[in-house]
Amino acid sequence: MSWETIRVNKIKCPCGKGTIKQEIKGDDWNRIEEETPIIQCDECSKKYKIESEYFNPKPAHDYTVYYCINKNNPDEKIKLNI
Repeated sequence: MSWETIRVNKIKCPCGKGTIKQEIKGDDWNRIEEETPIIQCDECSKKYKIESEYFNPKPAHDYTVYYCINKNNPDEKIKLNI
């Protein structure tokens, strides 16, 4: 009974030189856990941080939206399609 990686999502980072990676894990009871995405780019990791927004609309299923937020200008917000 342990968590195993069932999928890894990767997209290009905002500058295009690296990636943003997210692991999706599952266990023996069919529970799913999304890890917070990680910026794998030296340039973007200095400039951006990852933030999330959780939604739980009824009767639909819950979901999380992730954003790259500029550390120096929090109004600059890039929605990630990961």
